Amino acid sequence: MANSSLLLRCDPSPMEATVFAPRRGHGGSVGLKRHGRWRVPQAAVIPNYHIPMRSFEVKNRTSSEDIKKLRLITAIKTPYLPDGRFDLEAYDAMMHMQIENGAEGVIVGGTTGEGQLMSWDEHIMLIGHTVNCFGGSIKVIGNTGSNSTREAMHASEQGFAVGMHAALHINPYYGKTSLKGLVTHFEAVLPMGPTIIYNVPPRTGQDIPPSVIHTISQSANMVGIKECVGNDRVKEYTEKGISVWSGNDNECHDARWDCAATGVISVTSNLVPGLMHKLMFHGKNPSLDSKLSLLIKWLFQPDQPNPIGVNTALAQLGVVRPVFRRPYVPLPLESRVEFVDIVKELGRENFVGKKDVQILDDDDFILV
Repeated sequence: MANSSLLLRCDPSPMEATVFAPRRGHGGSVGLKRHGRWRVPQAAVIPNYHIPMRSFEVKNRTSSEDIKKLRLITAIKTPYLPDGRFDLEAYDAMMHMQIENGAEGVIVGGTTGEGQLMSWDEHIMLIGHTVNCFGGSIKVIGNTGSNSTREAMHASEQGFAVGMHAALHINPYYGKTSLKGLVTHFEAVLPMGPTIIYNVPPRTGQDIPPSVIHTISQSANMVGIKECVGNDRVKEYTEKGISVWSGNDNECHDARWDCAATGVISVTSNLVPGLMHKLMFHGKNPSLDSKLSLLIKWLFQPDQPNPIGVNTALAQLGVVRPVFRRPYVPLPLESRVEFVDIVKELGRENFVGKKDVQILDDDDFILV
């Protein structure tokens, strides 16, 4: 061992170490001589925990009250190129269609936008792109929820850093947690900015009960809830002054006009934003609601979960390329034929895009 060598024995409790220097013993053997105590440089022992990015400076940011005014929010679809990357040209065209037809907000990277299939880099990039290009014309709500509280915090910090107006947060799925755990999860993300809570038990495996919503509603950043349990729950919240968006397109008319819901976070408005705007803004219209029911039923077939239907429909309308990120695959041919009939019945002029609706063959679709 060279004379300059040091052996370091860590003592983690006081973050100190004992240093031993080599010493020549009898017969040339090397011994150890205690020289004293040496403090380990702090930078060498900082644990790998999450370091917050957020600033506590006052920001010129959208308020919760601004978000509460939104009646029609579209859960925007994410289109792809044949190599699997985002098709931003198609995405921007879709955004223009939403703005022109009266949508007031978009959910970026939600279930419909397939945030569950994105890396976080892709996720934040798409939120930032949407804000940069359209943030002056429409409210951008980024889905930065996760079943990991740490990930949800980090993604929300990044989302607000790139300018999103509000966050959408789901409750922890699969692993689930206790009611107290739900509260602490949401309390960890609410300080970062205006937040809509998303309750969809069929996807998460766990309901967010009213007791949790009432507890976290004390936060100034708690905007409201996207509720998919049904209109009885919607009414329970609105009677207590909590803002609610229906998460079920087939119930949104009654939720809005009979249960005082703020509006809807809609999948169907990807296809017919003008008609959905009319449904939310122009008073009770059971005739239009009934007319749209055939399309909504087609979009949400029991064995074909969202976003399979809307992806297939937009491809047949020529608005997006027929590219699917797996595990999603297009609806079967029989359903694709049925969609063409629905478009004719509702009127092609009410749907997004300008191309004739087509019946696509199986070979027309690309799976990436």
